[in-house]
Amino acid sequence: MRLRPLFLALPLAWASAVRADTVQASSTTLLLARQDFRDGSLLTAVPLYQLLNLDASDVKTPFARFEVALSTWGAVDLADVRFWQNGAPSGDRFTGDVSVGFVRAELLDRRLTLTLGRQMVTDGNARQVQIDGANGRVELPMGFGLSGYVGVPVAPRFAARGGSFGVATVNATLASGGRLFWHRPGLLEIGTSVAWATDRGAPARQDIGFDVRITPLRKLSLTGAAFWSIYAGRLGEAVVAATYSPLRNLDVSADYRRVEPDLFLPLNSILSVFASEKRNDFGGAVHWAALRQLALDADYHVLLEDNGTTGHWAKVKGTYYLHGPATAVGTELSILRNSTASPVIVGNGYQEVRLFGTHRILPNLVGTADFMAYFFDHPVNAETHSISGTATLAYEFARGWRAALAGTAGSTPFLSRQLELMAKLVYEQTYAVREVK
Repeated sequence: MRLRPLFLALPLAWASAVRADTVQASSTTLLLARQDFRDGSLLTAVPLYQLLNLDASDVKTPFARFEVALSTWGAVDLADVRFWQNGAPSGDRFTGDVSVGFVRAELLDRRLTLTLGRQMVTDGNARQVQIDGANGRVELPMGFGLSGYVGVPVAPRFAARGGSFGVATVNATLASGGRLFWHRPGLLEIGTSVAWATDRGAPARQDIGFDVRITPLRKLSLTGAAFWSIYAGRLGEAVVAATYSPLRNLDVSADYRRVEPDLFLPLNSILSVFASEKRNDFGGAVHWAALRQLALDADYHVLLEDNGTTGHWAKVKGTYYLHGPATAVGTELSILRNSTASPVIVGNGYQEVRLFGTHRILPNLVGTADFMAYFFDHPVNAETHSISGTATLAYEFARGWRAALAGTAGSTPFLSRQLELMAKLVYEQTYAVREVK
C-alpha cells in the first residue's frame, strides 16, 4: 500500500482549507459485486471503494494566492476472490493511493505559477504524465511564456492494480520537460516543447513537440500538433484540425492524423514489437441541433496504412429530447471496415448498435438505460458478437447527497457471462469560507 502521502497531505489540505475563500469537497463510496464466468468457473469479486476529493482555492496571503488539492482513494476486497476491474489479480485485500495532492502558488500578479506535489502534467507533448515533483509556468514580456516540470513518474494504480507500473506512455524513474510559447490572446498561440524520461539511466522517452492554435474568425478555429522521437529519428504523430460553426446550432470539423503507434510506448517497452501498423486517417464530423428537441451527429474517417490498404470508420447518432433534457432517447450506429482485418481483435472490423435513454421519473429520481451490441467481421475467441446492457437509478435524497444503483449484464468474447452490480453514494458540496481577522 502507498498510503504514506495521504497522511502527509491531509494536514496540509485541512490547514489551508480553513483559510480559503472556496472549498469544494466530494466523497464517493462504491460497492461493486461482480461475477465473471471464465476458465470454466464462476468467479465473484466484491470490492468496496472510498474516494475523497478536496480543493481549497483562493487561499490568500500578502505575497501569493494558493490552491491546495487532494484526491485519494482506498479499497477493500470483501470476497475471497480478489481481482481488479481490469481482471488483474490482486495479492492484497486492502489497498489505496493518492491520485493528486499538490500545492499551487500564483505570484507576481499571477504571472508566475508554481506547483509542488503529486500532479498531472499536460503542457506541450507531456501527454498527461503523472509525477511526484515540481511544475512551473511563467509569463514573459511581449507575449512569450515558459513552463517546465521534473519529477518521479507515478503508476496509476486505480487503473491497473496488479499490472505494469508504467505511467501512460512513460515507464521511467525520472521524467522532465518544458514548453516555450508565444501567444496573442484571442488570435494565436504557438509553442514548442520537449519531453524526456529515463529508466535507471536508460532512455525511456526523448521527444520534441510543436503545437499551434489559430482563431482567425470568431467561428473558425485551426489547431495543429506533432511530436518527433529524437531516439528513433521518426515522426510519432502529426494532427491538424479545423472547426467551423456557421450557425449557432451547427458545428463542422475536419481533421487529419498521422500516427506511428510504437512511438507512443516507452522506448524500453517490449510491447512496441506488437504495435499496429503506421496509419493515417482523415475525415470530418458534423453536430447539428436540428430542432429544439433533436440533435444529430455524424462522423466519417478514412484509414490509410503505409502498405496501401484502406479502411473506413463511420458513426451516426441521433438524440431526441421528449420533454426537455430530463427525458431523452437515442440510437447510435457505427461501422469499422479494415481491409487488413484478421481474426485477431487489433485488426478486426465490426458493426455496433447502441440504444440509450434517460428519464426523470420523479423530481429527485433519474433512471438511465444503455444497450450495446458489437458484431465482429472475424470471430474473437470463437465468438462473433459482444452484447451488454446497463441500467441505473440515481436518487438525490438531500442537498449534496446522491445515491445510485447500477447493474450490467452481458456476454463478450472474453467472458461468456458477466454480471456486475454497483451501489454508489456521493456527497458533493461547495463551501464559501471567509477568514475572520
